[in-house]
Amino acid sequence: MKRDHWREDALCEGQHLEVFFPTSLSEDRWDKAKEICTKCTVKKECLKLVINLPEDDDRWGVFGGLSPADRRVQRHKNKRGVK
Repeated sequence: MKRDHWREDALCEGQHLEVFFPTSLSEDRWDKAKEICTKCTVKKECLKLVINLPEDDDRWGVFGGLSPADRRVQRHKNKRGVK
């Protein structure tokens, strides 16, 4: 069956938002979301939504298995051409 959009296949679909947008301040708050993302077949598409945003606009949530701090690191690697 052909899907209209990759989000329909996302494993986060139907999960509680708190899992992907936790309110606690510790970095381990992202663990459950990252665990879900590791098994997701569309995590690359998800990450593409936010990875090119300026850091000032990307401070919330787990996307494509990366927390905001993880995405900052990835952006710096991308700028240096590191994979």
